Amino acid sequence: MLTEEELQTVGEILDRLLSVPVYTGSSLSRRPGLLELYDAARQKFGQPLTYLAAEKLAAALEPGDRVIIATGFIVPPWLRPENDGPVGAVNLARTLNLAFDAVSVITGEALTVELMPPLCEAGGLAVADYGGATQLYRRVALEPFTVDAGKAEAQAEEMLDRIRPKAIITIEKASANDVGVYHSGVGYDISNLSAKVDVLVSRARERGILTIGIGDGGNEIGMGCIKEAVQRVVPTGGSCGCPCGRGTASGTETDVLVCVMVSNWGATAIAANLAARLGRMEVLHDRHMESKLLEAAGSAGFIDPAAGLGYSSGDAIDRDVHLAMVDIMNFIVRSRIQDSYYIQKYRWYSVERRDQIQDLIARWREFRPEG
Repeated sequence: MLTEEELQTVGEILDRLLSVPVYTGSSLSRRPGLLELYDAARQKFGQPLTYLAAEKLAAALEPGDRVIIATGFIVPPWLRPENDGPVGAVNLARTLNLAFDAVSVITGEALTVELMPPLCEAGGLAVADYGGATQLYRRVALEPFTVDAGKAEAQAEEMLDRIRPKAIITIEKASANDVGVYHSGVGYDISNLSAKVDVLVSRARERGILTIGIGDGGNEIGMGCIKEAVQRVVPTGGSCGCPCGRGTASGTETDVLVCVMVSNWGATAIAANLAARLGRMEVLHDRHMESKLLEAAGSAGFIDPAAGLGYSSGDAIDRDVHLAMVDIMNFIVRSRIQDSYYIQKYRWYSVERRDQIQDLIARWREFRPEG
């Protein structure tokens, strides 16, 4: 098993990988603001963000515990949910089930939840009602959360009382700003499209339940942890252009914020950290699973928000890039917990046979006299 120092190193590498601004061709700005947002989050939390999320999940969860995963972002002008978030939600639900036998309840807008079953099944998880999911293995439950602000408090309290989750994880989930308005990245008021999951997160924090937010644009749940940085860095962060005039910056904090280039990648990186911590590669999905999920998401009706089409790309980044990122994360973990034969022999030559090898080098001309 890896030491805590080694696990932090894995988290550091994954954080660095996912904070690289792979794509900066946004209509908002070509400035790689992600670097500044990540630095602000890192300064606040003091440790690698993906490592910290995994460490807290491992400390909080015991076999059979429940987790709520909230996702879904309905994007104008298409008025359909994007695939960044739902793919990560299924992957993380799978990871937590394999790692801890945890039962995940995925929530979001009714439209998001309606499209989720084929995506869950592509991830290897059967869909059941909450009662069935808690009694059967490899199941996930789906429950919509209200878009009506007047009903959000009551639903949040009911869900927390009934499910009693040990953690709530939000992936690319819109948050209200500090005056209660929900925004798209370009500054549209999407309050009437968005499930009021930030209310659920706030009530959970009051109860001492672990909350983790994953976001990439500053308007998501959790990004309230670095609100000032979002207002400074993101072009619409401080001035949205809608009547509220207060910007897109999230007003909702979480116990841990994972700030990354693509929110799905943040979910995968948490899974990678858990695989490293447990020494179990099966906890982390591979490129074949990622490919299946991206294809299933497009077929189900989730869209690449840039195109508005059910492509297997995401956030205007080609499908092959998404698959490559999963490959790299797998290699980072596997190379540390599963030594190959060649690495074992290299270590043997480098350490146990050091004097013999040094002597061989000194005698090189016996074998190559012309040298």
